[in-house]
Amino acid sequence: MDSTKENSDGAKEKSDNYRDDLLLRMGLNDNKAGMEGLDKEKINKIIMEATKKEKQVNQRIENMLQQKAQITSQQLRKAQL
Repeated sequence: MDSTKENSDGAKEKSDNYRDDLLLRMGLNDNKAGMEGLDKEKINKIIMEATKKEKQVNQRIENMLQQKAQITSQQLRKAQL
C-alpha cells in the first residue's frame, strides 16, 4: 500500500477517534440530580446542531481573516477616504 495512503488513512482514523471522543465528552451526562427522565437523544441532537453552527461560524471568521490579510495598505487608504 502507498505510504501516502497509509498516512491519510491513519490521519482519518485519528480524526474519527478524536471526534468520537469529543462526542462522548460533549454528550449530556444525565447522572446528575434533577436530570433523570430527560430525553438524552434529543438533547444530544441539539448539542450536535449547535456544534455544527459553531464550525460554520469559525469557518466564516477564518475566511474573513484571510481576506483581511490580503488587503493592501493602498486599498485601506482608499477605503478610508
